[in-house]
Amino acid sequence: MVTVLAFTGYLNFADAGLSWGSMILIAHAHGRQDRAMIAHITRHSAVLAVASGLVALLGLTGVFGASLLGWRLPMFAHHPEAYPLILIAGLQLILTLQFGVFYNVFKGLQENYWTSFYQGLGRFVGLIGAMAAAWLTHSVAMVMIVQLAVSTLSGVAASVHVWRRHRWAFSRGSWTDRAQYRAQVRIGGKNFLIQIGQTLNSTAPTFAISSILGPAFVPFYTVPVTLLSLFFTPVNSWTASMQNAYGEAWTSGAFEWTRNAFRQTVKRMLVIGGLGVALFLAFGNEFTQLWTHGRLWFVPWMACSVSAVVVANALVKAPEYLLIGLNRHRLAAIAEMASGLLAIVLVPLSVRFFGLGSVGAGAIGAVLATSGWVLYREIGRQLGPQSFPNARFVLRVGVALVTTTAVGKLMASLGRSPDAIAEIWHLLLGGLVCFAVFVGVALSLRLVRVAEAFAAGRWLKRRFVASPL
Repeated sequence: MVTVLAFTGYLNFADAGLSWGSMILIAHAHGRQDRAMIAHITRHSAVLAVASGLVALLGLTGVFGASLLGWRLPMFAHHPEAYPLILIAGLQLILTLQFGVFYNVFKGLQENYWTSFYQGLGRFVGLIGAMAAAWLTHSVAMVMIVQLAVSTLSGVAASVHVWRRHRWAFSRGSWTDRAQYRAQVRIGGKNFLIQIGQTLNSTAPTFAISSILGPAFVPFYTVPVTLLSLFFTPVNSWTASMQNAYGEAWTSGAFEWTRNAFRQTVKRMLVIGGLGVALFLAFGNEFTQLWTHGRLWFVPWMACSVSAVVVANALVKAPEYLLIGLNRHRLAAIAEMASGLLAIVLVPLSVRFFGLGSVGAGAIGAVLATSGWVLYREIGRQLGPQSFPNARFVLRVGVALVTTTAVGKLMASLGRSPDAIAEIWHLLLGGLVCFAVFVGVALSLRLVRVAEAFAAGRWLKRRFVASPL
């Protein structure tokens, strides 16, 4: 299923970055308070979404036509369910492209919390349904059908909500403005290069492992990546939603706010990511073995490899979303494209010659050779100096990470038990101790201000305190 979903990322090329382009144009129009233009953009984006769906459908037809002629992709060659799964995932993608028109209105109007609510609720309910389907049927196809149904329902609910909330954004009018189509295609073209590069980067490890070592080895990489990515999910969602705010602020002339907001976002990402990496290095292997009943595990060099990949991806996406919001991302798009092409070459080479644990070496090499320095230079040129956290801040985060990891490793080596319940309590206790250590070090090194910590505590108390009956 993971390999099929990775392949579906290539079908998403049918979007060609057009969804991103319309979202940025809506955000810029919102910055000018131009409702008529927002409705104009929305109408034309709906036409382009239908066209993208038709292109994706043609891609699906080509895949099945090639299969009938006897040509099967090597990672799917020996799996009987591969092409039905591709059909299910492709249909979900086509529907997602259509719902994107409605989601982009929420995003462009700075109401991305509604997008997050509906998409997050759909994923959560879809996860529960998929686990139930897996338990009852042991069929990957049924798992993906359940996810397709739930994501469709969440998309329909979001579409109805945005239409009722902002009906003016869907007012009747011209949908044959060539200049508007050209504007969306032009902006989408730069986003399309980023989309291609991100797809190549994200799928290179999966395809390399699946093709060289076999699909059975893919979870040894994807499970730890998913586990660590949980810590980066809130920050990655935040950076993605901020691109609309960056665009509106840039259009309205708030340059200083844009720079400060980006710098603070990267700082929070480093702090939260440091805690996540420390817990992952300390307890990730034990948690994975417990979760999979000993079927999966990972060695230290795989843990380091996964940590490098997840952190690098997060640190690349944040500046890319900034430049997309500013519509100044031509060089970033070219660099991301080059990074993806280089990853397709370097990752398989590192896996073939150095084994599974070296999967991150090729991915990091591709990022450092391309996007790593291009993004830093381009943001410095657009926003000036002090756009990124200084080296001392990064060093202090490293000290907190190493200290917490050392304490976690010590905790992990004590009190191991073959009993699952005892092991769960052991992991919980170790995680709480490491969290306390990281917070203490972060406060002492002034990574987090005391006032901010107390404010976060008060926020949690207001939301989780028991209500009187």
